[in-house]
Amino acid sequence: MSALTLKLFGSGLLTLCGALVGWRGAASLRERAGRMRAISAALGVLSGELTALRTPLPQIFARLRGEPFFALLDAGFGTAPTETLWRRAASEMDLAESPAAALASLGAVVGRYDAARQAAELAAVRAVLDESARSAERELAVRGRRLPGLGAALGAMAAALLF
Repeated sequence: MSALTLKLFGSGLLTLCGALVGWRGAASLRERAGRMRAISAALGVLSGELTALRTPLPQIFARLRGEPFFALLDAGFGTAPTETLWRRAASEMDLAESPAAALASLGAVVGRYDAARQAAELAAVRAVLDESARSAERELAVRGRRLPGLGAALGAMAAALLF
């Protein structure tokens, strides 16, 4: 292979890598919005179980363990206080700062107060999660299509500089 062919091949790879990085950024934003929606829906189920059925927390966590957040809670239930488990699970969810803080704050409420107060706190956190998910979806609608192109353009510029 000639030196020019190798340079062109390398330039193409840099451009492709840039596009893939941009595409992954958009996919990450999409995943984060979906994760917030899923946690919000699970918190709605938790609220309903607490208020309508008065189901004990271990049973609710076991029922919701299909959701990664509640899988973490269910796996550690009984080994540490609920507040500690809740905060640890919230920190593992890779959420933005505001929804993560709101979710972690529920640890001090869940299992400690009457069902009505827990439901009110759950509703407030669900509102934060839903708004953050809408914000991520709006950002994705605006920037989502551009990110792979911008990444490819940056890769092409890097290739031109190295060429």
